[in-house]
Amino acid sequence: MGIFDFFDRENVRKNEKVDRGLNLGVDKTENKGPIVVYHPKSFNDVESIINTLKNKGQALVYLSNLSQDTALRVLDLLSGAVYALDGGVCEVEKNIFLFTPNGIAVK
Repeated sequence: MGIFDFFDRENVRKNEKVDRGLNLGVDKTENKGPIVVYHPKSFNDVESIINTLKNKGQALVYLSNLSQDTALRVLDLLSGAVYALDGGVCEVEKNIFLFTPNGIAVK
């Protein structure tokens, strides 16, 4: 693959529309809700994150403000909730997770 293949130059020559947007692996055609950002400060904040998922919203959760033990408990509970809702989870970076409800593909 050459450098011009990387930039998809053939499609540009044919005047085809080229989507160069940021691809986080979330299928745009099935977007069912906004992405809500959470910085939980305790285990008690998990309920609001689960409610977001139940309402077809997506949750970006930063676990860096929690102790390691609490972060693991939060991650365990959210993973169980996502499993029960037939959703998905993706680690974006260390201690940053994207939780999605059913119908949102995370690749």
